[in-house]
Amino acid sequence: MSQHGLSIPEKPAFDFPGYGESSLPAEQRSRGERLSDRWSSIWGRVSRRHRFLPVLLFLVALGLYLPRIDYPDKYLFDEILFAYSAGQYAEGDANAYAWNHPCSTFKNDEACVEAMPEARQDGGRIGKYQWDHPPLGKLIIATGILAFGNDAFGWRITSALFGAIGIVLAYQLGYTLTRRRIVGVLAATLLLLDGLFFVYSRMGLVDIYVTVLGLAAMLAFASYLRAPPDRARWPLFLTGVLLGLGIATKWNAAYLGAGIGLVVLWRVYRLFRESRREDATAGARNGFVDHLFWVPLALGLVPLAIYILAFTQFFLEGYSISQFIELQKETFHVHSTIRDGNSMASKWWEWPLALRHVWFGTRSFADGRIATVYANGNPLLYWGFLPAMAWLCLRWWQQRNWALIVVAIGFFGQWLPWIFIERSTYTYHFLPAVPYGCLAVAMAVVHLCQGNTGWRRALAIEYVVLIALAFAFFYPIYSYYPLSEAGMALRMWLPTWR
Repeated sequence: MSQHGLSIPEKPAFDFPGYGESSLPAEQRSRGERLSDRWSSIWGRVSRRHRFLPVLLFLVALGLYLPRIDYPDKYLFDEILFAYSAGQYAEGDANAYAWNHPCSTFKNDEACVEAMPEARQDGGRIGKYQWDHPPLGKLIIATGILAFGNDAFGWRITSALFGAIGIVLAYQLGYTLTRRRIVGVLAATLLLLDGLFFVYSRMGLVDIYVTVLGLAAMLAFASYLRAPPDRARWPLFLTGVLLGLGIATKWNAAYLGAGIGLVVLWRVYRLFRESRREDATAGARNGFVDHLFWVPLALGLVPLAIYILAFTQFFLEGYSISQFIELQKETFHVHSTIRDGNSMASKWWEWPLALRHVWFGTRSFADGRIATVYANGNPLLYWGFLPAMAWLCLRWWQQRNWALIVVAIGFFGQWLPWIFIERSTYTYHFLPAVPYGCLAVAMAVVHLCQGNTGWRRALAIEYVVLIALAFAFFYPIYSYYPLSEAGMALRMWLPTWR
């Protein structure tokens, strides 16, 4: 806690014992301590080349996401809505924004085909206009279509690019909060090994965009918390810009905005109290005045302006302000009442337990093999989220280090609001919280490795290895890779996955 209200101190969020070299002579140190010193020396050399780490992580992520990204060359799952609508955006089809068109989402298939026969796609699925989410995510998909064509590669390439950017942001956030590059690298690596993040980084859907924009917003928010109150305006402004972009992609980004807003208001309250003291500094007084102007602007007007600007094509196609307002009402009505009865629907408490997946599609081959895509988290990684977050909360309680608030808002703030949502919900609603679960696990693993030299270190390392092996094991059902029936059955660990 700074003297000028809520802020993150310059020291790392955790002091990892055993990170530096021991002061004992080499012959008096244990083998574990000598190994720790060797690790510190190696990691120090890597850290000196840290400027290349983000580029390396980005390239590694693309190397994982791009192979076979255009297979199958057909719409999977809700690509029939989002990618199809993005293609219509690219063609300038004004009906793609209409909520009352015969081919709008939730309309009857037969009526759609009668009104627009070309909506029927290969395989018999019907392309529908996806209108009940803001347009920014579909516009991003449309940029890939315009650049590479309206095919599987065109409507999926921007997701791969955003997914790779998300890996870099996970690294940067981990480093920013802990001042340990190893935490950032491990958080990014764990996110690379997550099945849910992997699948959505390879699909023409918008969930990866709102997740990555949320990560960027939290990185800007962390910079805001680190800044003195009289120099916090631009990090706060950038936070608002990124939140606006997220909300213009999917409304659930507002959950993250609410968590950030509460912390900012708490900081304003503390600045108000400090500014009224007789010994108040100029920084506290100026910071409080700055916040009175910049908070409503950055967290109110800026996101609202960006949200409206995302509908620029909507207005250029001839829609009016009254139709814009009607669209928002219809969107709210749909998302507050939808009950589709889908067997893939799941409850909020099931998500960190990886109890249910979302099935994207299946192809059967003549030789009996099956190719499929299941969107689900890496179970061994997810089962560590709640214990790691519990440990993190305990550390926060002991240290009162506000850096940990960033992780808590990112995880709990984007997961627990779904308790109160009565509409049908799915595993992919947990995706925005996943990077922060990875960050919590990374912090816990590094703490065990660098604070211990015995079985705890071995356990932490073995856990990460098992996560990597689990990702490799499930890779075929994340990537539409053909398997035998026996191989497929072997990967259905839980009855709820079948």
